[in-house]
Amino acid sequence: MKVIIIGGGAAGLVAGITAAKKGADVTILEKENKPGKKILITGNGKCNITNTDLNGEKYYGDREFVKSVIHRFGYRETIDFFRQCGVVVKNKNGYIYPRSEQAVTVFNMLRDAALNFGVKIKTNNPVTKIQKKTEGFDVDVGIVLHCDKLIIATGGMAAPKTGSDGTGFKLAASMGHHIIEPKPGLTGLVCEKNSLNKAAGVRTSATVAVIKNDVILRADTGELQITDYGISGIPVFNISRLAEKDTYVRIDFIPEMNHEQTKTTITELLESGGFRPAAAILNGLLNEKLAIALLESVHINKNERAENITPKQVAALTEAVKNYLVSVKSTRGFAYAQVTQGGVDTNEINPGTMESLLVKDLHFAGEVIDVDGICGGYNLQFAWATGAIAGGNCFS
Repeated sequence: MKVIIIGGGAAGLVAGITAAKKGADVTILEKENKPGKKILITGNGKCNITNTDLNGEKYYGDREFVKSVIHRFGYRETIDFFRQCGVVVKNKNGYIYPRSEQAVTVFNMLRDAALNFGVKIKTNNPVTKIQKKTEGFDVDVGIVLHCDKLIIATGGMAAPKTGSDGTGFKLAASMGHHIIEPKPGLTGLVCEKNSLNKAAGVRTSATVAVIKNDVILRADTGELQITDYGISGIPVFNISRLAEKDTYVRIDFIPEMNHEQTKTTITELLESGGFRPAAAILNGLLNEKLAIALLESVHINKNERAENITPKQVAALTEAVKNYLVSVKSTRGFAYAQVTQGGVDTNEINPGTMESLLVKDLHFAGEVIDVDGICGGYNLQFAWATGAIAGGNCFS
């Protein structure tokens, strides 16, 4: 049984190992000069492999499809798979990392396991065309290769420097599949210029909520990064899927306090400050650059003596601290995105086998499918799971 896998990333390598273990003759075709480039940059180079809190609510797209996949190959199966490849993991509050906390560990073990099971990894082999034959497929890489089973595991369009260029969508579409429009996911937001830009470089705990027509679409809490173009950081990534032009992001810079507690705290700080400048006083509560930006946003001079700040100004400052609004212009685009939202329609894929419901013996795995998750190991878990399921159903 000859299996060709297009794409040597997370899903492709796991699919190759799984199929080869079953006895298939497996070839991975990778367009880049080496496989697994995106694995190496995941989790800031630490590679958050999976998460113990797996459920459909952590994903966008067809959640029933996701639940079916996770039921077959969840975090325990992922941990077992990597242990068999030689990777010991550590649990950090449910976030599972390699014990070494190095993404290169994960890549090296996957590559070595694939080679050990006889998988042929052919780099610098971009696929330009696939064609369904009476039996199997012809795959064009400059020469035509034939296989009995074909897995498309090319990834999406996020982080194109790693090789993700949308090829998989074109190949799937050539086979008659419907492609949900690909968009950048888990990325920073470009916002209209505002006072907050003067705090560029600041990282601070915050709750961010994306709002459209006065309705909160999603909120998340974590480390916010203020940038010269807008906002970034994990909580922003997690809401970015729903942020688009004409939406707003509301920022709460002190999420651990309610509005009244925040107002009381600011009042007490200012009352104790006397002749000291307002910016210096607020620095006891917030990063200095952020304090100055927030003061400016409500037209309070940073050098204004604390004792001169009026109750009306305190109320305005409290509102800015708890409900700062930024207007979204766009996401940062695929170049800075961690995942792709959109892809091959899940209504056309069997979640039990990852086989196409339109084309016999064609399978899909990973980011090329219209499923994406929030930060925390969820997207890699989906890649491992769909790779294992696809590879495990390509051997007979």
